[in-house]
Amino acid sequence: MSPAHAARGVRAPRTPRAPRERRHRRRWLVASGITVVLLLTLSAAGYAALHSSLLAATSVTVSGERHETARQVVDASGLAGAPSMLSVDPGLVAARVDRTFPWVASVSVTKHWPHTVSIAVTERRAVAVVPGPHGSSVLVDVNGRRLGPAAAREVLPRLEYAPSAGAPSTLATLSASAVPGLLVAATLPPAFDSQVAVIQVNTSGWVTLHLTTPVSFVLGPASDLGAKYEDVAAVIARTTLHVGDVVDVSVPQAMTVTGP
Repeated sequence: MSPAHAARGVRAPRTPRAPRERRHRRRWLVASGITVVLLLTLSAAGYAALHSSLLAATSVTVSGERHETARQVVDASGLAGAPSMLSVDPGLVAARVDRTFPWVASVSVTKHWPHTVSIAVTERRAVAVVPGPHGSSVLVDVNGRRLGPAAAREVLPRLEYAPSAGAPSTLATLSASAVPGLLVAATLPPAFDSQVAVIQVNTSGWVTLHLTTPVSFVLGPASDLGAKYEDVAAVIARTTLHVGDVVDVSVPQAMTVTGP
């Protein structure tokens, strides 16, 4: 047999691993397995703890509500069943409350670990009364949103305006033609706001105040309202008016008075 053939056919003997090296490898494999099992166990236990009653939203506080009860807000929020704090989405909770109650303008939801969720409600302010279905009266805010039925002795002014042709009285918000009257209703000064019985808006967007006296003030467009209000307050305080008088303050500091 040639040396080359012998070289190809003969393999070098494998050197057996030392017993100490084999023991070390077995120990490493066992320790790794135990570590993996522990990590899986801890993860499962942590997940279970986060979704158990240990971290449930068992306390829900509500503030700022006046036209809804705290119980109604909690029921609408979806938190009545004490869900896991981990699953509570503040944005989703706020959206549920906002779309349920017409009086709600904004909602802030805060989680306080481990068990409490706070819901802070900011409500809308009614500025006027408008006719509702079947002869009823409805409260509206500055945006024309219908908030609910008005009390029999409501002290807010009544808004009379030219609605869009065929606009039903059950719309969630008033038509754009009511905007000048709503702006005036929301900005009436304390000096005479309680004396305004009716806010009237014509098809041109001109606003007229009808007082309880009864005397009327023509404001004209809903612009320069601060100056116009000063004129109205000055006339009420210093001028002798008669029933049916109409005071035109559409041009600030250039008022005119006409009789009935």
